Amino acid sequence: MYNITWDIETGGVALHSRRVEGTLGTSPRPVFWEELDLLKLNALGWTYPHCEAPLLWAVNKQYWYRGELVFEAKGASIYHDATIVFRPGKERLDLQPVDMEKMLKRCNEYMFLLESEAIEFIRETYLQYAGARKSVDRVPANQINFDDLVKSVEKRTKKKMAIVKEDCDSFDIVPLDIAEEEGKKVYQTTKIDRFLASFSGGKDSQVVLDLCTRAIPSTDFEVVYSDTGYELPPSLKLYQEIQHHYQALYPDLKFSTAKNHASVLSYWDKIGTPSDSHRWCCSIMKTVPLYRTFKVEGTNKQAKVLTFDGVRAEESLKRGKYGRTGKGKHTTIFNAHPILEWNAVEIFLYLFKHHLPINQAYRDGKARVGCVICPFSTSWDDMIATKKYPNELKPFTDRLKSWSSINHISDAKKFIEDRRWKIKAIGDTDLTKVSVQFSEINHNFVAHVKNSLYRIYLWLPTLCEYTVNSLDGKDVGTLNFRKRIYNFNISYGENNYTLTIENPDVDLALLIRRVIYKSAYCINCEGCEVECPTGALSVVPKVKIDKNKCVHCHKCLTFHDLGCYSADSVRMIKNMNNSENAKIQGYKTFGFRVEWLQEYLVDPKYFWHRNSLGTAQVDGFKAWLKDAEINDPKNNLTKFGEFIQRIYQDEETLTWELILTNLSYHSFIVKWFLNNISVGKEFDRKTLETLINEQGYSVKGKTVSNAVAAFVQTLDYSPLGTDMKLGVPTGNKTRVRELYEDVSNAGLVYNLYKYAEFKGVRSLRVSDFYMDDCINGPYKTLGVSKKRFQDVLRSLNSLDNRVLIAELAMGLDSITLRDDITSLSCIESLIK
Repeated sequence: MYNITWDIETGGVALHSRRVEGTLGTSPRPVFWEELDLLKLNALGWTYPHCEAPLLWAVNKQYWYRGELVFEAKGASIYHDATIVFRPGKERLDLQPVDMEKMLKRCNEYMFLLESEAIEFIRETYLQYAGARKSVDRVPANQINFDDLVKSVEKRTKKKMAIVKEDCDSFDIVPLDIAEEEGKKVYQTTKIDRFLASFSGGKDSQVVLDLCTRAIPSTDFEVVYSDTGYELPPSLKLYQEIQHHYQALYPDLKFSTAKNHASVLSYWDKIGTPSDSHRWCCSIMKTVPLYRTFKVEGTNKQAKVLTFDGVRAEESLKRGKYGRTGKGKHTTIFNAHPILEWNAVEIFLYLFKHHLPINQAYRDGKARVGCVICPFSTSWDDMIATKKYPNELKPFTDRLKSWSSINHISDAKKFIEDRRWKIKAIGDTDLTKVSVQFSEINHNFVAHVKNSLYRIYLWLPTLCEYTVNSLDGKDVGTLNFRKRIYNFNISYGENNYTLTIENPDVDLALLIRRVIYKSAYCINCEGCEVECPTGALSVVPKVKIDKNKCVHCHKCLTFHDLGCYSADSVRMIKNMNNSENAKIQGYKTFGFRVEWLQEYLVDPKYFWHRNSLGTAQVDGFKAWLKDAEINDPKNNLTKFGEFIQRIYQDEETLTWELILTNLSYHSFIVKWFLNNISVGKEFDRKTLETLINEQGYSVKGKTVSNAVAAFVQTLDYSPLGTDMKLGVPTGNKTRVRELYEDVSNAGLVYNLYKYAEFKGVRSLRVSDFYMDDCINGPYKTLGVSKKRFQDVLRSLNSLDNRVLIAELAMGLDSITLRDDITSLSCIESLIK
């Protein structure tokens, strides 16, 4: 919150309410003798006392002593020590510790204001949620459901409403803006069952816990520590110290530990490693066990909990956008961030000022404490873990070495040192023997499942009500999904089954996939149980679904990709090379727009200087032009681009047919769509994202969703959507791909030559293009029926300047292309 400068006299830091000369751009962290010993500074000629106070400060890996940069640490990794690079003249120093008393005295006024504001925020937030509830519970006249009432008023008035306290312990509901204008005390309408200070062992949650003890009665909140099984030994030790410290002061303050029923190593063995784009460990080992402890007594239903946490905006751009209060990741969890605007210096000053114990991991050199091994850790963290916690780290690195060998990774040591396992999931699990494949046959949904862990009926009750009868080894039944009846049947083989649903709508097709994945891969990780709002679902020790409580909200199916952490993890192991090979282009979410192309082709060179596009739009458009082969990597027209420029005004439809063919080879999203969304299939944006992720193309960030957004926008803003039938709107954000029977002769023959060039052949067969395993070609790309295809071939066969020979009589369906022409020269000759 405050600005920071070095305090040369004390060897510490100073706080300022405004920017002054020497203001630091980044919050430094204190450095203690333990870290200097770990870096072997004592063996390099430095002398310093082994004392409680910090000796210097670090900004990233630069180390500062009394305002001077004295050395940098470089090159640390799990297998290598950091290299120390001294500043000239700083090779030997005799360090004096920070004068803590004088530093804290100089910062005291700022820290008092900071603490007071945070305490007041905690107290006011607590009263907003707890005060109305207590008064309502106490006064019989107020026994009404304010949650439902406020929602009803907001729906009717289209205004944000607030509950305010009036005289005589009564409450009223008024518009929020009026309540704020009149200075009325606003209460939250949500009835919170439990208040929590979440403790992680880190400095931030430690400060929040202490602030809560100063703001809220110790009988009205509790402390829960999530033991992930990854915990650093000093974090576990600190938790014991914290309990003793506060229970001596507040004997009625409740402490408890949340832990998954299984060990984290057992999950590694079942579903492989987590990764930076798939942190199942955080959910399964930390969040879920924490939330499972919040069950309403006597029920399986989740209590509504407000958590005071240690989230700080300084830690990431994402957190910097947080409001100070808001809903958590789960519908029953609410978060409050008392120290959101605090910086790291202020956190440490608070710990120093109030003589609170400091996690030993900070003294050893970790900037953040967490797990002994983590997808988000740094090479520096790995080095410290190797030196300080080798026994705790070894079981995980042993698995990484073993799995590297199984996955044919030639240099396992480098793979681990470069932290490649944190980018791609890796593992050795029997679950890879499970096979789930989906297809569409005559508009029917078909699933082929092999080696499923459970029958589909284990999870089917979460989807909808159903009926089923077994006849001759086959199940026949109906699904009552959203007041429509769908017929289904299941045929069984040895360790496999095939499910067919007749003509399902988009949502049913998506959700039944989730049901199948959960049945095939469920390992009782508890991940979906906390999503159930009615308490109908319990997972441990085995899955049970109370059909009387289940309202088919589908939250247990939609909370995560594939609806199952286990299924998603195994998919990533199976497809660990997919996303690397895909080179998914997101086009900055912007589609290939017809008006952009029109304007560009008028004067390509001048376009980049006079267009009205934003920077992101320009980047997206350039990517489309390159993938369409219109431009080269330097944004100059290619030979194909020059040809398009000549014909566009007279042959707009043909132009887009040619562009579509080129995109089918160079654009991931276009190629994927053409070869996975068959003619007659209905889809929406969510469907496309889900199907792509199912196939193992889930990558870091929003790459897939950006690519899908750009493609959907292309359907809206170019002839590809409605005119060329790739996505004809059907209402309610859904579209359907239809046959494109108006394809031109030139467009089809260009597609044939392009296909032949990529395949390296000149002899083709019509029937091959209509096989399920065919990639690209006239049917998959253009959606042309076999009859229309053959009619075009006969027409081309009759030309004087024949570009191909088609033999279609007497059951033949062969096509022979000329050796002396290319796809471009072919189309040029036809247009002449």
